[in-house]
Amino acid sequence: MITVTNVSVQFDKRVLFKDVNLKFTDGNCYGIIGANGAGKSTFLRTISGEMDPTTGSIMLGPGERLSVLS
Repeated sequence: MITVTNVSVQFDKRVLFKDVNLKFTDGNCYGIIGANGAGKSTFLRTISGEMDPTTGSIMLGPGERLSVLS
């Protein structure tokens, strides 16, 4: 399980997303959709730990790990 709490990402004055709260639970399949430049790839980089959020936190469940295929 991945829990996203109050995550925001901002570059200078441009806010890509603000105060995102999600819980990705076991047994489900999720998709991220949006316009070009909306921040989809940045959100995934943030969840994977490749990039730090401006605010908020991303937590994995106890004993869980996240793998990324580039």
